[in-house]
Amino acid sequence: GELPSCWSIVYLDAIPYEFREDGRFQSKAIYTCYGITVDGQRDILGLYLSESEGARQWGHILEDIKKRGVEDVLFFCVDGLAGFKEVIEEVYPHSIVQRCIVHMIRTSVKFVGDKDIKAVCSDLRKIYISANRQQAETALTAFGERWDKKYKEIRPKWEQNWDELMAFMDFGEHIRRMIYTTNPVEALHRVMRKITKAKGAWINDKSLLKQLYLA
Repeated sequence: GELPSCWSIVYLDAIPYEFREDGRFQSKAIYTCYGITVDGQRDILGLYLSESEGARQWGHILEDIKKRGVEDVLFFCVDGLAGFKEVIEEVYPHSIVQRCIVHMIRTSVKFVGDKDIKAVCSDLRKIYISANRQQAETALTAFGERWDKKYKEIRPKWEQNWDELMAFMDFGEHIRRMIYTTNPVEALHRVMRKITKAKGAWINDKSLLKQLYLA
């Protein structure tokens, strides 16, 4: 159906589901576009089912929501999927893309030893609670001075994605809090999982989409 033309924030995320096709199990993903309108109303722009998550598929989905009336999105909040920012910019070149800080921290501490995890998280926190980008850069430099020797892959990872990670720094506290993470759509996915968890695998796409839509 026709969608409102302007959205304040759109969160994009995918969730995997198992399907039973011809006696074999196959994994697919539900792609969720979850947004906040300019009036502050929350709504789902669409649920799409496709192969496992990829940036190209997101490109098709964004084309679809554009076709359905979405002309302008102020902020897109996304995880760290490769190529995500580029496909968004192709369809919505004027939108601000914010990469989820929470996902970035999870990725950063994946190989950090148990005894260091608290200290590493605390030093990463200094970056994203900074007052501005300059302060954040100083905090990243300090992080590198402390941890580069032991965990040399963390700081470069932040540097490579710096613009997407720091987009929220250009705005006030209330907006920052709403856009720095994809948690709202992840919370929605937890609700979807709760509704569907009793069923191990789905016979076809339609049956899953129908249950999620009704819920």
